[in-house]
Amino acid sequence: MASVEDTRIRALLEESLALWQVPGTVHGAAVPVVAEIRAASGALVWVERAGTDTQFRWFVRWRLAGEAPGGVREVRPRVCGSLVGLLAAAREGLGVERGSALRVAAAP
Repeated sequence: MASVEDTRIRALLEESLALWQVPGTVHGAAVPVVAEIRAASGALVWVERAGTDTQFRWFVRWRLAGEAPGGVREVRPRVCGSLVGLLAAAREGLGVERGSALRVAAAP
């Protein structure tokens, strides 16, 4: 399984915050944390690299604004096997609406 560099993941998350119009910052942190997102709303999301003994690449944990430490999303992180899953989990942790899906179809 190819590894994605931590700096590239942080850059992707920074660009995603801008796209989602979520004011916040993305920083690196101590291993195994790849990125820590602090939203202006007070929400905190962090991405951890999974160990080599698992089929997943990352664990995403979060704490909503005003939520006490040690909540269920911290104890039971969302497991992600792809960047798409990682972004979906980060979006959920930040409370960003998904929006409507785009459908592409051939003309009749």
